[in-house]
Amino acid sequence: MALRDETGLYLSLSPEFGGTRFGPFEGLEVRLGTEGERCHIVLPEAFGVSREHCKVMRQGDGGLILAASERTAAVFVWKGDARRATQIQAPTSVRSGDSFSLVSPDGARFTIEVAQLPPEVLAKRNPKRRSNLTAEKFAQEGWRLFLARIWTLGPFALVARGWYMITSGAIFQPRVIIPLGIACVGYLGAAGSSCAAFKFRADAVKVEESLGECEQRAGLGMSGGGGLASKGPRDLVAMIVGSTYLAAALQNQDELQQQVEKELSGVFASRQQYSWLFDESGDAAGEWVRWRESVQKSEDFDPVTQALLPFASALPKRTREEWNVQLDVRNRRTCMRGPARLTYRQARSFGLGSVQLDGYRGDDTVGFVDDEAGRFELLKLTALGANEGLPDPAPVVEEAQLASGREFCLYGAGDDDRTGAAKVLNALERHLGIKAAAVPETSQNEAGIARIVKFYAADVPGNVYENNANPRLDFRNGMAAPLKEEESKDSIVSRTAEVIARSVALPCIAALENPDTVEPLFGRKVDPVTCLVLEYKLRNKK
Repeated sequence: MALRDETGLYLSLSPEFGGTRFGPFEGLEVRLGTEGERCHIVLPEAFGVSREHCKVMRQGDGGLILAASERTAAVFVWKGDARRATQIQAPTSVRSGDSFSLVSPDGARFTIEVAQLPPEVLAKRNPKRRSNLTAEKFAQEGWRLFLARIWTLGPFALVARGWYMITSGAIFQPRVIIPLGIACVGYLGAAGSSCAAFKFRADAVKVEESLGECEQRAGLGMSGGGGLASKGPRDLVAMIVGSTYLAAALQNQDELQQQVEKELSGVFASRQQYSWLFDESGDAAGEWVRWRESVQKSEDFDPVTQALLPFASALPKRTREEWNVQLDVRNRRTCMRGPARLTYRQARSFGLGSVQLDGYRGDDTVGFVDDEAGRFELLKLTALGANEGLPDPAPVVEEAQLASGREFCLYGAGDDDRTGAAKVLNALERHLGIKAAAVPETSQNEAGIARIVKFYAADVPGNVYENNANPRLDFRNGMAAPLKEEESKDSIVSRTAEVIARSVALPCIAALENPDTVEPLFGRKVDPVTCLVLEYKLRNKK
């Protein structure tokens, strides 16, 4: 028996996580994650690991490979006596004695060990032979010869050989796995061809019927004329969102309509930036869905606002933490907090009671990391941008590192109402709801879009809505006039167009790639054919 057949793989948790020793594992692959059916080592979801986070693979030559199971699964490795961990970006060679952690360098840490298998395991695989010359032994040998004769006949020989290879562990070798895989592919191909032959005729009829239905709906069939192909992007957008008000509003807003089409193309082309939403195990998606459900269940919002408002916080590369960094209406990188991802100015304009100052710190402000006065200067800029004075005494400044690892949000310690979904929803209902001021009545076509414009106009310095009967930007008589002289006009229009584009493109991406996720994620059905026609028209628009 080769040395590697007498050894097993052990993984031991560090003492601070319980010190449990898992193993021995005799297979070629050991998977770690929260999914019990897929993983050999099942970890609590509280550790922040994915359903299948990483795997350790044994090679035919005795080597070991450590790899993340998903591109976004963070795995850090310590080789030998290294003091600092390195995040792996690809399958990495490791040895017995190395260790690795999941999610972060401070996460669940395992030490890799290749050691001799316990005697009881080896005994089961290689029972000792005895030479006692007893009647029982002769009877056993006779029975063995009889079975040997049976199992060497035809298909029985294949079964016996397979059983031996499994129980001995010999099957877990590249020289066996590769030929076996090739043979299985051949047999499966032959079986699949046979099954396909029986199903082909029925499937061909179904495909022909489905194709005819799609052609008729899209207006691409021989008859042509009245299908989806005859509709413009504005009407297709309204159909996907499910609102005729939206189509009518866009018809009167040429600049906004053009910007929506531009943003739609951008979202379709950069769908990878929204992978957080389509990751079934992702915390960010779950938080956003709960916020979307809260908005859409509220009776204080009109249907268009219900459909659009949640997408204001469906940001590209949204983090699972409570912070994001995006451009504000002055096109400055600004920290946004909570389920609705509100800036400090928005929160103050909407009247949230307790809001802590925050400030963005990137690589260009790295010098402030150990400078308390410099860190407070960043918060001071936010206060001045909101036309407010500085708090006295100065708050204790804390820091949140974002997923990129190169951007930070500094903020004053204390309660912040932006993190409470119920408080944020109540504030938005007051200022964007059916009875809200400074917006059109809900019977008007522009009512829903005007409320999204007002959402972003709340980020304009000095434009406060709470306890203000005459805000600087009042949209009751339309959106064009109030924004005409506003320097943030282009940014507000652009942000509003982004929201409309996400409300269309993101459900379409789900409908085209994984239809079963559309209703759970977005709370409505979406016709994939309409999405295909829209994407085609945007791609081929002259």
